[in-house]
Amino acid sequence: MGITNRWDCFVCKVSYRKMISSGKKIIVTGSNRGIGHGLVKKLCADNKGYDVIMAVRNLESGQKILNEFKQAYPSMKDKLFLGQLDVSNPESIDSFTKWVSTTFGKVDILLNNAAMAWKGDAFNEEVVRTTFQTNFYGTVELTEKMLPLINDNGKVVTITSFTGKLGKVKSPEILRKLKADDLTADTIFDCAKEFYNDVKAGNYADKWAKHAYGLSKLFLNLWIRVLAKRPEVLSRNIQVYACCPGWVRTDMAGPNAPRSIEEGIVCPLYLVELPNEVKRDFQGQFFSDCRVTSIN
Repeated sequence: MGITNRWDCFVCKVSYRKMISSGKKIIVTGSNRGIGHGLVKKLCADNKGYDVIMAVRNLESGQKILNEFKQAYPSMKDKLFLGQLDVSNPESIDSFTKWVSTTFGKVDILLNNAAMAWKGDAFNEEVVRTTFQTNFYGTVELTEKMLPLINDNGKVVTITSFTGKLGKVKSPEILRKLKADDLTADTIFDCAKEFYNDVKAGNYADKWAKHAYGLSKLFLNLWIRVLAKRPEVLSRNIQVYACCPGWVRTDMAGPNAPRSIEEGIVCPLYLVELPNEVKRDFQGQFFSDCRVTSIN
């Protein structure tokens, strides 16, 4: 019989609190495969003192991977944890953040990795809706709800994409809004809604590229930049970064991508390991190959 209640499973039936060490706690979303799986594997192999919280959509596959990691890395046996999270589902986000609060109190690093992309040439309002729900809206909602649960001197590292650049926007008026020094989250959300409505109405071609994935990552890159400037983030010395792993061979990106998963996890882990200092030149920036890179 499958698990029907993730809250009962992970709070009542599993006494994680008795197992938790005093090490830094890092959440990796989408950690049952691809880059997320590679990140958890490397964190286990390096064993630098992190308690690693694997956030997965599918508990059965997640539990199997958790057991494999515990067997392969015995020193991590009591430092690996599993929670169910579907970033496209607001109820799942609520349950997950409640579980984190109840079980761990607070964490040190949120590593947003979960994402989705449609395969093939399909492009319509449904493609835009589902892509944005996971890659933009869901990631933003999770981050907002996790912020109070991140310790001072913590980090939010979000894996986005080099496809998320301003070149995906054709409209000079929209570009002007998105490039403004005083860009706000409201403006970003308004523009995202405008993109969806334009695709739904069939009149997007003069304003937007035909690229739901790239635009979802562009709006996420811009939101990360705005988040990084918020007073409650800066006052708590929380570092905020976006990064691209490159084009990596995963189920989502396909077998022809030039980079291995081992190469793709280098930049996110570089940001995870940065010293606990908010640097003006780094905060809120987009990183590629461990360097600040423009999204213009």
